[in-house]
Amino acid sequence: MDNEHKDAVDRYSDPATSDLMDKLKDAKSTAQLDSYMESINGKYSGKLSEYLRCMMDRKNVDTSWLVKNAYLERTYAYQILNGKRNPTKDKIVMIALALEMSLIETQRALEISHAGILYPKDERDSVLIYAVEHSLNIRDANVLLSKYKMPELQ
Repeated sequence: MDNEHKDAVDRYSDPATSDLMDKLKDAKSTAQLDSYMESINGKYSGKLSEYLRCMMDRKNVDTSWLVKNAYLERTYAYQILNGKRNPTKDKIVMIALALEMSLIETQRALEISHAGILYPKDERDSVLIYAVEHSLNIRDANVLLSKYKMPELQ
C-alpha cells in the first residue's frame, strides 16, 4: 500500500462520525470549536475515489478484482477510482456489494457521492438495504429485485 492510500485508510478509520458529532456538540466555547476544527483539518477530504480505494485496501483487492466482481466496465472503474467520474447510485451499491461493505460504509459512499442514501421507505432501496446487510452478491441482489418486480442493478 503506497503512502497516499495509507493516509486515506488512516483518515477513514479514525473516530466514528458519531464520536466527532459528540465532540462538536459538547464544545462549550469557540476555543473548543477551534480545537475541534484543528483536529479535523484536512483529515476528511470527502472524495469518493479515496473512500473506495480505502475500502479496497481493507479488503486487500485491486482494481481488476473490483472490475470483475462489481461487473464494471474497466475504463469506467478507473475513472471512478481516479475521481474523474461520479458513479450512479446503482454502481455504488454494486461496488459495495462486491466489497462486502457494511450498510454504514455503503451509506457513507452514497453520501460522499451525493447519490442519495438508501432510504428504508423506498421499496427498491429496502431490498438493497437487505442485500447489503446480508452480504448478498450482485447476482443474488438482482434475483431479489426481480422477485419484487423491481429494476435490477446495472
